[in-house]
Amino acid sequence: MHHNSTIVIDRRFNGPRLSGNGGYVAGVMARHVDPDGVVEVTLRAPVPIDTRLALTPGGDGALLLKDGDRLVSEARPASLALEPPGVQDWADAERLSAEGGCFEDSDFHWCLVCGRGRAEGDGLRVFGQRFADKPMSLSLYRPHAVHAAADGRIDSAFLWGALDCPGAWAVQDPDDWRPAMTGRMTGRVFHRPAPDETCMVVGWKVGAERRKLFAGTALYTSTGTLCAMALSTWIIVS
Repeated sequence: MHHNSTIVIDRRFNGPRLSGNGGYVAGVMARHVDPDGVVEVTLRAPVPIDTRLALTPGGDGALLLKDGDRLVSEARPASLALEPPGVQDWADAERLSAEGGCFEDSDFHWCLVCGRGRAEGDGLRVFGQRFADKPMSLSLYRPHAVHAAADGRIDSAFLWGALDCPGAWAVQDPDDWRPAMTGRMTGRVFHRPAPDETCMVVGWKVGAERRKLFAGTALYTSTGTLCAMALSTWIIVS
């Protein structure tokens, strides 16, 4: 049973400059619903940063995140039928990570996950991009100790964050890139890596429907252990 409480999304955990990163926020909510199971998180509005937000129970086991009377996000237990493609070539991941991420000319230069303006120990620095010839993205992720939970392993909310942006890179048409925002993530964390454990994030296109783009993402350790995976819906901003 969920109980009323409040949370604050620190400004460090932004996606767009003035709102929370969708993946990180989804991970925070998932942790409150079921840290070990599949959780579906729907983002209804940009999530305010540095603002006290209310977590309240909703119907059907849902957990609601509200800014005053405005519904910002909701989360509930779910199921997830997703077959990740497995670990890809590490040399490809190194190459795409060296070239990818969001640079100074991007609105997401300061994004918690993919912004190149974020220093080590600050942002997640998940820099990747899509292959030129197939709808798949590869990114490296080296989790930092500052993002660890009390048990020494990386906090699950940051793993959800790492699964966010690589999905957009995989599902977008490189010749027709359109601004899009995370609308929904359904994910699960299986294993939380240790700090400095080199990981790979694989993103792949699942489908598209009008203004909705569907992407799968999976996070692996260097030994091939599946840490987490998610199915995300990206909404094209008209």
